[in-house]
Amino acid sequence: MKYFVEVVGSGPSPLIFLPGTGWGGNVGQSIAEALSNSYTVHMIDLPGIGRGEGLSGRISMKDAAGWVKGYMDEQGWKSATIIGHSLGGAIGLSTASFHPDRVDKLVLLDIGFARIERFPVSMFGTTGYFLPIISGLHRLFGSRFLGQDGEKKTDSNVKTEEEMVSLISSLELNDDAFIRKAILSMQEASPSGIGLLLALYRYHMPKAMKGLSTPTLVLYGNREGKDSRIQRRILRQVSKYQNQHPSFKALVGGHYAHMSDDRSIGYIRDFLFTSEQVQKSEIR
Repeated sequence: MKYFVEVVGSGPSPLIFLPGTGWGGNVGQSIAEALSNSYTVHMIDLPGIGRGEGLSGRISMKDAAGWVKGYMDEQGWKSATIIGHSLGGAIGLSTASFHPDRVDKLVLLDIGFARIERFPVSMFGTTGYFLPIISGLHRLFGSRFLGQDGEKKTDSNVKTEEEMVSLISSLELNDDAFIRKAILSMQEASPSGIGLLLALYRYHMPKAMKGLSTPTLVLYGNREGKDSRIQRRILRQVSKYQNQHPSFKALVGGHYAHMSDDRSIGYIRDFLFTSEQVQKSEIR
């Protein structure tokens, strides 16, 4: 199937939730349920990383934006609100950049305000040291360099209780039914999924952010408890947008702070239900 989608709610307005790398769309279940009276939320697995089909060729973030637009076209929507975490947020950002008339409002979860580091070891492990070379070869040879996608699996991943608890703890997540269900739906990236990650690596997100016309909220983790240098870097990156269009809210935690800080749902609701079209940037 081209798209793997789970739908929550029966509200009058459409909303797309896009997850981070490795997760199924249903990792947005708690957000979807909180908004279900006002929105019909379509939680979509990412192409080549979830349970739907991957993209083909030399994948760019423009292609990823076209993938979202294609889903809207299939549904007959003129536009929709998008909420995305990490890679899913970058895809939402690219959709608002390339198809601004199709995105009503955009919520980015810990993504968008900084480029991926040249050697992103913290994100990709030791593979991060080789990403410039891998990216160059991918741009030169396209999908042939990564290989072809195999048959997609739609069954859940079996994990022991010990493995489940360990993963939840390592990601600093709350142990609840939502996150356990999402973990059982996690998928490894296929070759086309890796191509999408390489497209993210090359994507100039700050440039796209500064060109946005779509009302946008960015929720970011303040990295409390982490190295002070990491905290200062986050503040520097966010401060570049002060008094500009996107609205920023700091959450306590790291990359998954929107799932552990209870204020996140309130911030999202306030942003989506406000009558203002452009909010003043707030950096806290």
